[in-house]
Amino acid sequence: MGKTIEDLLGIRENNVGEPDCTYKGHEVEIKGHRTTSKSMITLFALEPGTRNLRDVEMMKRYGYRNGKGRQALYVMLSTQRSTPQGLRLRSDPANRTISIIDTNGCEPWIWSISDIRLKLHNLCLVYADSKREAGQEYFRIGRAILALGLNEECFFRLVEGGYVKIDLRMHMKPNGASRNHGTGWRLPRWEDLVRCYKQQQTLLD
Repeated sequence: MGKTIEDLLGIRENNVGEPDCTYKGHEVEIKGHRTTSKSMITLFALEPGTRNLRDVEMMKRYGYRNGKGRQALYVMLSTQRSTPQGLRLRSDPANRTISIIDTNGCEPWIWSISDIRLKLHNLCLVYADSKREAGQEYFRIGRAILALGLNEECFFRLVEGGYVKIDLRMHMKPNGASRNHGTGWRLPRWEDLVRCYKQQQTLLD
């Protein structure tokens, strides 16, 4: 849905760190949400700024053989409990980092809040109903909210509380290289994140 909105607004595909648009002087990321969706929301896909292990090394150390006989690591991480691979998330507001940590205290991947700020500083959330007809999906936009100025301490609390999760999605190809589908940052509801913004404005209702 987000791609559909960007296409309608004439927004070209952009790189990490580039805003989708500028609204009244604010650089803004646009996020779309189907109102009937019960799935976890993808905030963004973001690889770590600090990698103490590369993808292949991660899979060799923490991965498993999947149903196709490939070394893989498909797992969702939170701060609340360790996975069978011994991995969980760590929220460290003092050092302004969020990391993956194992049971031995090693941190193979680390994100700084500056990495995350690029994607979440200001958001425009667009809610839409959807339907399918003859294999084509159609949207009707019903509500849009502008959220300005991410409160970073609040975001750290969402991570610490287990609301924000990280989804690792990778496997090794036959030639030994990594196939990484993108590290997804996920959340059950947009409303949990919107409360972490200093200003909120309804643009459409």
